[in-house]
Amino acid sequence: MRLFLAINIPDDVQNSISPLMLSEIDELRWSPLHQLHITLSFLGELPESMIDDIAEAITEIDFKPFKIKLRNSGFFKSGIYWVGVEESIELLNLQRKLHRAMLQLGIKLEKRRYTPHVTIARGKTATPALAKLIETRGIGFEAEFTASSFDLISSHSTTNGVDYQSEATFTP
Repeated sequence: MRLFLAINIPDDVQNSISPLMLSEIDELRWSPLHQLHITLSFLGELPESMIDDIAEAITEIDFKPFKIKLRNSGFFKSGIYWVGVEESIELLNLQRKLHRAMLQLGIKLEKRRYTPHVTIARGKTATPALAKLIETRGIGFEAEFTASSFDLISSHSTTNGVDYQSEATFTP
């Protein structure tokens, strides 16, 4: 089962992101609003039996609610259309603590630099015109919310796309 740790985006913020989603662009596969999140750590394919160990390791992590600011949008070369997340000490500290805890469990994690974002669509390639349209659409976009929890989420492929299920929720 594919697992990741993430902060879910509240409904009101999902609704404010909705106008950035240009459904007329067929080259992109749009994320359902209810699945929008900020990944803290992608854990990868793990046996279901690891869920309890992961949850136990996470309960040891201390964190307090903190503000998250979303701003602008863009397109990664990998084909991800994103809404930006302003880096904050609180967000980076939580991500680092989770990263260390997962490494201590023997979970192999990605080595690339953490770049917080909300994925709102995926596509194979971005033409310069499409990338420009996406960046222009997000100019001036801002939203803010308080992150008071995060989840251990499993990802399941279905005939209708990917389905996410919260396996555990963690609060301060």
